[in-house]
Amino acid sequence: MTIWNRLVRRIAVDPEFERRKKSLSQIPILQGLNATQLARVLSMLYHRTYQEGEAIFNEGEIGRALFIIETGKVALTKKDVQGRSQHLATLESGDFFGEMALLEEMPRSAAAVAREQSSLFLMYKSSLDAFVLVHPDIGALISSALAKLMSGRVRMLSEKLSSTEQNGKTP
Repeated sequence: MTIWNRLVRRIAVDPEFERRKKSLSQIPILQGLNATQLARVLSMLYHRTYQEGEAIFNEGEIGRALFIIETGKVALTKKDVQGRSQHLATLESGDFFGEMALLEEMPRSAAAVAREQSSLFLMYKSSLDAFVLVHPDIGALISSALAKLMSGRVRMLSEKLSSTEQNGKTP
């Protein structure tokens, strides 16, 4: 038995680890993973608690990680042309955001702030890239799920823009 397998087995009996693994199994980009694969992914994630009002990231900062909300609430905002902050969404446990950072390290298109004390998992692009070299099967499942998610979002935006144009409004 390899050291990795012994570590995974020892961690797998920890109730906190089991709770976190179960929580992650509900995340759309991780839903296709079995228990062992989820345990491996969990070992790659960084965990951090943000206090109410604390900035998770600011609009324009280079994105380097995807965030998964374990507990708490996070507000996403974007500045309008006058520089005023506009509320986009409030996300809760089980939601995730910042997934574009897993594809490329580009400036963030919005800001994220903890609305209450929030426990988040961070999946850094650099960690995922290294992880995929060791576990290409898991990487393929995550990449496929991420591609489907992004495709669905582009399709939804396209339909919304088309609907707006058909109603005689310009976006």
